[in-house]
Amino acid sequence: MYKLIASDVDGTLMGEDLVIHPDNRAAISAAVDAGVAFVLCSGRSHKSLRQLHDDLGLPTKNAYIISFNGGAVYSVEQEAVVHEEHPQFDAVLGAIRLFNNRPRKGEIEIFVYRDSDNILTEHGSTTAENYSKISQTEIHFTHDVQGDTEAAGHAVKVVFIGWREPLEAFRRELIMELGDAAEVFFSSEYLLEIGSPRASKGIALQWLCEKLGIDVAETMAMGDNYNDLTMLETAGMGVAVANGVDAAKAIAGHVTQKNAEQGAVAEAIQKFVLN
Repeated sequence: MYKLIASDVDGTLMGEDLVIHPDNRAAISAAVDAGVAFVLCSGRSHKSLRQLHDDLGLPTKNAYIISFNGGAVYSVEQEAVVHEEHPQFDAVLGAIRLFNNRPRKGEIEIFVYRDSDNILTEHGSTTAENYSKISQTEIHFTHDVQGDTEAAGHAVKVVFIGWREPLEAFRRELIMELGDAAEVFFSSEYLLEIGSPRASKGIALQWLCEKLGIDVAETMAMGDNYNDLTMLETAGMGVAVANGVDAAKAIAGHVTQKNAEQGAVAEAIQKFVLN
């Protein structure tokens, strides 16, 4: 039986309605009761994920959360980050400068995570309210994202929000500008992120398994998007949900019949863990 389940959140554990299906809750509870560790693994901050962890009624003792797309591993028991890999600060500033210098900047918006609790964006943002709701973090507005970020001297993640076509063009610009100093990837159709090249959900899952003394072959990972690919590859069983992108389905060992809003996580747990 699998000893650890790693699950993405948005688009996997919950759909666009941000509601966790009752079947998912029941299946997760049953798996935990059977001695299986359930680990939230998301691009969200660990503050947001800790709230979700508690909402699911998951145990505190020897429990962990993988946040920032593998950029941090958070111990619920210790209430502290025990492992982290954030993008180089020079790469963060380079991404912000490129954003500031591009024409038609209004078609893409920027969000800079100064830490797990605070996000910086520009005055006039049209997506801040919705993003704050989804990420469950506090957003601060500024007229100078670059200057305020430089003054802070630290950032853990940068997110760009917009339509796919301009984001794809901007992704190519970022790759040319930043090179190997950062990982540039889509975490959803409309979210482009800057992270550390030494961090991914797959790397973090491997690190956590070594810490817990679990063979990675004894893990199941579930996801829906591009930032889940390394996790689906790394786990003993990679499961893509029905609403997942084609790349996730192609790499997964199994694709659920149900989508996120219908209880895809429960379907996978019933099939591969409880049965």
